[in-house]
Amino acid sequence: MATTKVYRKSPLQVAVWIAGFVATLTAAWTVAAAPPAPTELPAPVLATAPLSLNGAIRLALQQNPEIAAMRQQHGIAAAGVVIARAYPFNPLWENRVRSAFPASAGTTNRTPFETTVLLELELRGQGKFRKAAASAVLTRTDWEIAAQETTLAVRTIRAFDAVVYRFQKNQLVLDTIELDRKTVGKTQNLVDAGKQKPADLIILRSELDDARAQLGQSRTALATAWNDLRSALGVVGGGAFDLQGDLIAPPLPPGLAPALAETAREHRPDRHAREVAIAEADALLRLEVANRYGNVTAGPTYEFDNSSINNVGAMVSMPLPVLNAHRGLVLQRQAEKARAALDLRQVDVQIDQQIEAALTRLAQARAWAETYTRDVLPNLDTNLKDVQLLFDIGDPTVGALQILDVQRKAIKAHDGLLDAQFEVRQAVADLAAALGDPATAVGPCPAP
Repeated sequence: MATTKVYRKSPLQVAVWIAGFVATLTAAWTVAAAPPAPTELPAPVLATAPLSLNGAIRLALQQNPEIAAMRQQHGIAAAGVVIARAYPFNPLWENRVRSAFPASAGTTNRTPFETTVLLELELRGQGKFRKAAASAVLTRTDWEIAAQETTLAVRTIRAFDAVVYRFQKNQLVLDTIELDRKTVGKTQNLVDAGKQKPADLIILRSELDDARAQLGQSRTALATAWNDLRSALGVVGGGAFDLQGDLIAPPLPPGLAPALAETAREHRPDRHAREVAIAEADALLRLEVANRYGNVTAGPTYEFDNSSINNVGAMVSMPLPVLNAHRGLVLQRQAEKARAALDLRQVDVQIDQQIEAALTRLAQARAWAETYTRDVLPNLDTNLKDVQLLFDIGDPTVGALQILDVQRKAIKAHDGLLDAQFEVRQAVADLAAALGDPATAVGPCPAP
């Protein structure tokens, strides 16, 4: 006849088994809630010529190390959401083991023990407020990253325009040198033919040397502009790109300052970040109000006493907010919420001011450029052609001083037109920054 043995575990073994199970479950939950390892950033890719303004902006957003570091804030904020979703407290296991003696006192269990598992409970909705605050931080971080990307795009536009401007200024100096060299050659022929005075040749040669002296300064300014553009692009190296662009400003969307301000409030990422900051401050305020009285700690307890009696029950503890009700922290959160609202108001005022200033600057710069293109340059170019024609045929009334004077004025007018066009581009960049839309300064993209 087969017999079956029944093995009974002692209460102490049962308590140890329960504690081990709780510890294993806690460790498994910790591993499951662990965030994934961060991925490595891709290696920067060098740009190739030619490079348009659109391509420069894309390259800057891809390679600039400043914006790459800023984008990592998204991972930090996303980890904050994971933290907020996890319960903030771990269960606490407490075990007390004693020795009971003497046996003459009626002791039947020489090793009485007591085991308790406690957990701090959030009963005032703190988890909901904490998740709302973490989600607001993540959204605000994304908007701040978008604001930095917009700033970098406008910075790239300014640097790109500066290189084009300095390149054309340098080209104008080269054209001036070539023009002076041709004038010197013609004057030399006229002096040899006895139609011009040798003194005129000396004056023109001095003018040629003066133009050559300006070339070094122009090249230095162009090199500085290139360095600023490379800094915005995040490119290391001394090579220059074949920039495809000019100083012609794109057509702007019609609308008055109030309409543009309303558009800016819809598109400006920094304003959206300020809006979300108010929601974040409100969630933190609600969390602080919910935490001001503390949390209840509760859990089951089991005791196997020295008389071999099993005692099963529950333990509850709670703080008494008599000495500190966190009033100072609540007032601090209220002040932070009020400041967030004022920060939003500040951005609204800045939007109105920046748009008005950009439109005013743009109107004045366009009028300045139109003065050159409509009146000054056509007249001076015609005068220069006429006086050069008279000079070439050896008209005795046209000497070196006359042709030099008209030539200087024409070159100065072309230089002034470049300054006016660059001022228009800078005003357009100001408007793009005020609207939070770099496409305003880029213009419509060409069809592929």
